[in-house]
Amino acid sequence: EDHADEESLEYDPHSWLNPLAFKAQSEVVLSALTTAFPAGEEVFKANAELYVAQLITLAVGFDTAFGDNGICTVGGHDKIVAANHNAYSYIGVEYGIQFVTVHGLDPEGEPSPEDIAKVVNFIEEEGITVLFVEEYTDLSAVQSIVDQTNVTIQTLYTMEMAPSDSSDDYISLMTKNLNNLISGIGC
Repeated sequence: EDHADEESLEYDPHSWLNPLAFKAQSEVVLSALTTAFPAGEEVFKANAELYVAQLITLAVGFDTAFGDNGICTVGGHDKIVAANHNAYSYIGVEYGIQFVTVHGLDPEGEPSPEDIAKVVNFIEEEGITVLFVEEYTDLSAVQSIVDQTNVTIQTLYTMEMAPSDSSDDYISLMTKNLNNLISGIGC
């Protein structure tokens, strides 16, 4: 689809964090599997149909919250979020959520004092009450922001590593992301 803000996607490898992009990726996997293993085509297609239905349900949930007529666009809610890692461009572009981040694409890097000051100022100016961190973030890395702004911490899962809870999967973690964004934005 045509996105006015595609430049923000240029360097973000986290495309799977948009359920619609992940749906497209699952279709590529289905095609590759049926080409490589034609005998399994019926099973692959049946499984893919079930999974795509779950992805569509997830996408509808995001759209219900953040789409043009979503609960986060009525009642004066701004879709503005502070996060420690710039991994959410695909969510931001698809659902009109503005992310300001401490780290760039590499969450392991040390933020400069200027980066921290920028985020602190942004949080204070926008009245943000939640700082989103990814699941494996060392909270000491963002403690100065918490101390200066009194934000609470919530998790946005990037799924760059295996989940810490073996019962979690893509759908459950993205559902947690959806609920945490709704809660954190205050919709």
